[in-house]
Amino acid sequence: MKCVSCKKPNPQRWFYCKSCGNKTSESKFTTNLYMMSDIGKRTDIEFSSTTIEDDIKHQNKKLGYA
Repeated sequence: MKCVSCKKPNPQRWFYCKSCGNKTSESKFTTNLYMMSDIGKRTDIEFSSTTIEDDIKHQNKKLGYA
């Protein structure tokens, strides 16, 4: 495998090129690909707000401290 920027060999398959410092390969996954997938289209996720105190109480109960 060679670096896509400087074309030097990358036998150890480093993520960043040791010669030029750029990424050694093109991205295979983008945000657009994620949003087109079934997981990216999920609508069953609900967001809510909570206070820090309530969150601490919930986490303590969940961990068995309370």
